Amino acid sequence: MSLSLLLRGAVRCNAANLVKSARLTPLKSYSTLVANVAQRKAVVQPLALAKIAAPVAREISVSAPRMAAAGGSHTLLWTVERIVSLGLLAVIPAAFIAPSQVLDALLAVSVVIHTHWGVEAMVVDYMRPSVVGNVLPKVAHIALIIISVATLGGLFYFIQNDVGLANGIKRFWAIKGKDAEKKA
Repeated sequence: MSLSLLLRGAVRCNAANLVKSARLTPLKSYSTLVANVAQRKAVVQPLALAKIAAPVAREISVSAPRMAAAGGSHTLLWTVERIVSLGLLAVIPAAFIAPSQVLDALLAVSVVIHTHWGVEAMVVDYMRPSVVGNVLPKVAHIALIIISVATLGGLFYFIQNDVGLANGIKRFWAIKGKDAEKKA
């Protein structure tokens, strides 16, 4: 008990000395720096006891950190993403009600870009350079761009040279399995 009181007293004295040493005059030269370091060493040496019993203080910032690019604003992109998502609610039924190459192309572009933005958000969130290194996020993003362009090209080819996107999906839905034919 008396040892703990003694240690608490030593901690209070050292904490008070530490606060006083923090108020030293600003550094003006190298000799002042050396003098300040020597002065602080005398106070910091018994600080190991202060770390055990001192309460933890944490600085709290009230301003938001600047994480985005210096000149970029993502507000416009966010708005366009929402417009495309909302547009899908009209384009999907329209492409199936009145199939045409124009509506199929609009459906293909909006579905591919909507999917691209969603997967890109996952790549950015889960392929952080601090977690997986600097190379893998770049490779994943380039692969995503290649896959999105290839998908859009394949859909345009299918729209131009085959039955079209909406009609192709309708035909796929109309396929009956072998079990369904046996029951009928």
